[in-house]
Amino acid sequence: MSFLQTFNKFGMACSHVHSKDEFIPLSTRLFPKFQGADAYRLSGIAARCDWVVLSDRKEPFVASRLNTEVENVQTVFVSLRSHEVALEYFFSSVLPRLKRKFVLVTGSEDITLPNQTDKRWPSLPANLRERIVHLVEHPLLLHWFCENLDEQFHAKISPLPLGIVEPDVDKDMKVRASDWGGLATRAKRILCAHRVRDGEQWQLRKHVTELARTHWRSFVTILDEPVEEEEFYALLRTHAFVLCVEGGGLDPSPKAWQSLLNGAVPILRTTATTVGYDKLPVIKIAEWSKEALTLQKLEKWHDYYFYRGYMINNKNQILTRLKLDYWWNFITEPIKYS
Repeated sequence: MSFLQTFNKFGMACSHVHSKDEFIPLSTRLFPKFQGADAYRLSGIAARCDWVVLSDRKEPFVASRLNTEVENVQTVFVSLRSHEVALEYFFSSVLPRLKRKFVLVTGSEDITLPNQTDKRWPSLPANLRERIVHLVEHPLLLHWFCENLDEQFHAKISPLPLGIVEPDVDKDMKVRASDWGGLATRAKRILCAHRVRDGEQWQLRKHVTELARTHWRSFVTILDEPVEEEEFYALLRTHAFVLCVEGGGLDPSPKAWQSLLNGAVPILRTTATTVGYDKLPVIKIAEWSKEALTLQKLEKWHDYYFYRGYMINNKNQILTRLKLDYWWNFITEPIKYS
């Protein structure tokens, strides 16, 4: 299967390796999809939570897995594959039963909260959105970590990157960062390789591809044709930067995570979601406009991240911040100090 075929099917491929340096990366996505909520395997962040609400677009639409006694629950994960069903179940069947202060994690789908701006789904019903907004006032809620956050509306809510997507494993997978190489192997170029489908949701990526063909053509490599996975990884390892244009949802991963694993710096648009990338080496732009990327900016960024050695000198710290353990500690920190 070519990289682009894999990308179109899953979102991003991951190479499996066996090494003493391998580690489990952050992951919020649950599988298998569309086989009913009972069929999901728990992995990533969800597998570590005390109470997991699962949802699907096939019957049964919702399922609940309680991994401890109700009175001991301190972490709750709500999977939003069928987001309205899952949220209604959380409000009616989970929240009233909680006894201790808790942390909430929502994700595993591209829908955005609290406004639901993804064009593939309708806006949230007004009453459900109102309950979501007022949830931050609940006396037991310590913090809410939200994948695809579209509005930073309260101090008790933070964006959570989705990390890596891997549908075909029965448990948490392990990855290993490649050899990042030195200055001589990292071109002063930006890689543009993203999925574009029909529909309004994908117009932004079409727009960025057109900018890459015209205004940015002297310093952007466009991946038009399918390539094998290893060739794609080689492109990540030889390019300094990667365009991570939001398409499904607002989150620029899994491509941003995969880029960093291969030593390339993601370029993102600033949104409430990408605040969650502030502790990682990423470049943020205000809008995907022709002025956002220039040869002069590219020279400046390359000098800082590669010529002066930021990426290679901070490799261990960067990789630590891609790990599941790092994000689980981040998520549970409010509990430790409550």
